[in-house]
Amino acid sequence: MKEQIQSNYENRLRSYVALIHGNEPPGLVAKLAIYSSLLAQQHKRGGRFLRIEPLLYPLSQAVEVDLHLATAKLLEPNGNRSERSLFAFLDFCEKNRTNITWKSGAIPADVIQKQSADLEAHRATIQTILARRDKFFAHLDKQYFNDPTAIYRDYPLDGQAVIALVNCIIAIISGHHMALEDKANFHIAEFYEIAVDNMLRNLEEGRTRNFPGQLEQQVPTSQSLEP
Repeated sequence: MKEQIQSNYENRLRSYVALIHGNEPPGLVAKLAIYSSLLAQQHKRGGRFLRIEPLLYPLSQAVEVDLHLATAKLLEPNGNRSERSLFAFLDFCEKNRTNITWKSGAIPADVIQKQSADLEAHRATIQTILARRDKFFAHLDKQYFNDPTAIYRDYPLDGQAVIALVNCIIAIISGHHMALEDKANFHIAEFYEIAVDNMLRNLEEGRTRNFPGQLEQQVPTSQSLEP
């Protein structure tokens, strides 16, 4: 029985690691790095952000939705898919803690309790992300058919709250992986952050060179990653 529980734990953890650190398709770490970098660039450059390249608005929105959907996958509420949620994984770990072995021994009880509490602290953000997905991004409730922008008014969400939640998820999974394998996770978040910075710099240099003075025009815009 102990061997079966250990195997189940390791197989589930392996799948979570692939979902956050994978490259094909890009995992949660890559998605978060791109989203947080675009958000930081927008805040840094203000109205200049969209004058550099108007396509940055739909690109940023697409990245945001993709991050929401990827995050929601790991946080399914009770239902047919909830057995694969991170909540279910932590519950499994709690119930079978003495039959799961890390490199250092059995999982300490306080570790799982803290991870569950850390995740639960983001409950409001989780509920909002799930509502956006279920009512608009993945499906389409009648009330948002004629007024799609209402989803943002009904379920407002701060970008920094999303970043904090996703970092919490990554920390939990990475913590288990590191304790099991006794080695640090390697991911390429920094690569994506540098790539976003380079992209904005190249676009800005090209716009300045080909359209002198355009970036200095004060064109009002209400577009934002956070509607």
